[in-house]
Amino acid sequence: MATDSHNPKHKSDCALAPSCDASVIDASLRAPLTVLITSALIWLLVAGTLSVVAAWQLHTPSFFNNCEYVTYGRIQPAQSSVFIYGWGFNAAFAVSLWLMARLSRGALPGCGVLLLGTVFWNVGVTVGVGGILAGFSTSLASLEMPGFATPLLWVAYALIAAWSFVVFRAGRSQQLFASQWYLFVALLAFPWIYAIAQIMLVFVPVRGTVQSVIQAWFAGNLFLLWFASIALAAIYYFLPKLLKKPVSSYYLASTGFWWLVVFGSWAGITRLIGGPVPAWVQTFGAAATFMLLVPLVIFVLNFLGSLAGNGALLKDSYPLRFITFGVFALLLVLLAWVFGAVHGFAAITQFTYFTAAEAQLGYYGFFTMVIFGALYAIVPRVFATAWANDALIGVHFVASAIGVTLVVGSLAIGGINQGLQLADASIAFTSVTSATLPYLFSASVGCVLIAIGQLAFAINFFWTLANASACCVSSVKQLLSAQPEATR
Repeated sequence: MATDSHNPKHKSDCALAPSCDASVIDASLRAPLTVLITSALIWLLVAGTLSVVAAWQLHTPSFFNNCEYVTYGRIQPAQSSVFIYGWGFNAAFAVSLWLMARLSRGALPGCGVLLLGTVFWNVGVTVGVGGILAGFSTSLASLEMPGFATPLLWVAYALIAAWSFVVFRAGRSQQLFASQWYLFVALLAFPWIYAIAQIMLVFVPVRGTVQSVIQAWFAGNLFLLWFASIALAAIYYFLPKLLKKPVSSYYLASTGFWWLVVFGSWAGITRLIGGPVPAWVQTFGAAATFMLLVPLVIFVLNFLGSLAGNGALLKDSYPLRFITFGVFALLLVLLAWVFGAVHGFAAITQFTYFTAAEAQLGYYGFFTMVIFGALYAIVPRVFATAWANDALIGVHFVASAIGVTLVVGSLAIGGINQGLQLADASIAFTSVTSATLPYLFSASVGCVLIAIGQLAFAINFFWTLANASACCVSSVKQLLSAQPEATR
């Protein structure tokens, strides 16, 4: 994994083939990216709707309480699965495929297998979410879908991920960039962690507290080795491209990569501090989490160092706004993980809404906002047309930024307050519950704002897709009309 840090050409991941090659690459990806992004947006709208319903039920239990299929116990895990496996994976597949093709300088040789894998994946998610709503949830965080959906997801992932490696092999680039390091880790790590979790928790479940260890390990790796890796790949590519300058201190990127992969894979066990597991397991997880301070410092040098002095560019670039928001969310969520490894802090925040705030910050504030920024840069290139409406992009960013801040801030402050009150034996549990209601209502308002932003993004994308299709049809008609009658 050479970085060529001394060669100016290779100081960022945005070094590309000539423009003619880029247009051919984008054209080869048009069909699969259309299906992947469309699927991701449909699931995102569903997740947004379910999140509003679930958030409202927390402070208004009578909301939709007369139907067992939409009670909180089913809506919440369904929403989580739709967001993670519906929106998250489809969007990650789309961005990772485009990044791999561009950085490898290789066009997609065919899309039949890729489209088949996409169909299988979305059928598997549909079956899994339907199983949750029917009452077959596994009750395992980030792994709620019942086991009968697993084979479909396995086959689909194999077809889609394999095609990313096909694109890499078909490429002509002799250089490996930081973005590709993270893409390879993500593509190889997920089947490994998913297989272990499914076998040891669903199909042949282990006994006792080992289940908690495996579940915490899986949840941590799902975020850090899959979602965070895909988002980091996008940041390392788009940040220098949008800023038109190399990544600051790029020579440190390889150190941050290996440190995150080696220690981050065990950081999820920190969630078990104070639990009924061996002390050495808790200590090992805490030590691994503290090691995340090294990549955290490197990300500060790489990303904030690149952004320093370029604030004026944020006014003119919506993709840069989304990615910058995601960068700050990444730094905050890593800090939250480190603080969560401190026993005194964990004693207050565990089993409170603070953990939900941390999840929202990581999955939406970091991953989703970065993916939004990446898609705003990718779509015009793939479909050879500008976004249909700039105002909708502004609505999307403002609603999302305020919504995420409101949700994360409300749940974090409410969670700390909740933890402090739970530790006070003189305060009744009912009083603690009542004290959290204002924070939950505020978070619900944030969920509504996020859903509005998602709707604006979906409308803009389908509008842009329609414009691109209309331009394509118009070009074909002009070509045919320009041909002599005898050649038709």
